[in-house]
Parts: sequence; C-alpha cells; structure tokens
Amino acid sequence: MNSRQPLPAEPADAPARVPAHHIHSVIDLWLGEQLRRRRKALGRPLQQVALACGISVSLLSQIERGLRSISMRTLEALASELQLPMETLVRNTRHADTQGEVDGAVVRAGAHRRIDLGDKGIHKENLTPPAATGRVEMYRAVIESGGSTGDELFFTHKGEQVGYVIEGQLELFIEDRLLKLQAGDSFCYDGSTPRRWRNPGTTLTTVLWAITRAPLSASASLPPPPTRKGKTP
Repeated sequence: MNSRQPLPAEPADAPARVPAHHIHSVIDLWLGEQLRRRRKALGRPLQQVALACGISVSLLSQIERGLRSISMRTLEALASELQLPMETLVRNTRHADTQGEVDGAVVRAGAHRRIDLGDKGIHKENLTPPAATGRVEMYRAVIESGGSTGDELFFTHKGEQVGYVIEGQLELFIEDRLLKLQAGDSFCYDGSTPRRWRNPGTTLTTVLWAITRAPLSASASLPPPPTRKGKTP
C-alpha cells in the first residue's frame, strides 16, 4: 500500500500553465535563480520545500527555472521557508531612481534589453549598462533544449569573445572543431571566426558572454565583415 501523501493542489491564484522551456520573464528567471540557489545552499530537496509551502513539486521546479510567474503569496511562503529576506527579493525586481541609474551606470534586474529568438530557442539579454564605453559588452543567453544558432556557420566582427557556461551543456562548433562544454567551463574565440552552437541537453543552458570590440584605429581603414542579422554572440 502506498503510504505517500498526495501533494497539495496548486494555489488558486497560480497562473495558467505555459509551454515547457518558455522563459516567462527576466524577473521570473532572476527570482527563480535566487530561490534555487538558496534551497540548494540549505540542502533542502524540492519535494520537502514544495510540501512545506503548499505547492506542487512541478510548480516549484518551474518557478526555479523561470518558467512560471510567482504569486506574492507563494513568494512570501518560499522566502519564509528558505529564510530569505522578502524585502531584498522584491527590491531587486524594482527600479530605484538614483543618480547612478539615471546616468545609465546601473541597470536593474528585469530592465535589461532582450532579444528573443523563439524559433531558435534562444533568449538573449544584453547586460551592458548604457553608460559603458562600448569596448566591452556583456551578454547572457538562455538556450532551450535543442536550441541552436542553426546548421550554418556564422561570424560577427573582429574582437575577442569569452564565454562561461553557468548551467547546462553547450556544443560549440568553431570552424572544423567541436567543443563539448559543461557548467563551469569557460571558452574564448575571435568574433571573426566562423562558428555555431547549440544546447544538446534536456535542460536549459545559460551562458555568459563578454565581448570586446576592435579598436577604431585598427579597424577604421577596413570594411566591416558581413554579419548575419539576429545572431547571438
């Protein structure tokens, strides 16, 4: 006889289900990451936390991956259970009118510019504040399972690009080489190098890219290389 107790139903204010691997919003993704990191730091399993907060394991899993919006009631329950300051979570999803932000030196979570390539399973976020000089740009890409830049190699511009795999897997094709990368791996290449990449795993892949631009003195006399519109780093 099965002695396991059935999981409680999702709260009435829970939003409608959305397709798997569809990032609901950058704010949801950020909140989910904070909750997941805290839960893992405490060594708490998904089922235990979900049961304590009165939600299903599947709902908690989707919240942690940014696939579901979270109601204030559920957020309060999770913050209490995981001993996270509620005011910190809420504050970091809002915009403060400080002089540094007005000058473009700070961009708050949820306000970064986004490029969604839904047909390719890629959600790109430009993390570079407007006040940056332009010599270095920072990007964050969330790649769905099977998401890729396509079957053709592409290149962008001359300049070094450095990447770091935050989570998941990444297959990086650079000319005739195939690199298989895991969470914690970093890599680099020149932006003018033909390449393509994809997520071969069954879970989301998150990659952080730092991109340098070629100095004007080195490129002013040369025509810019052809680029493919809509491409990611």
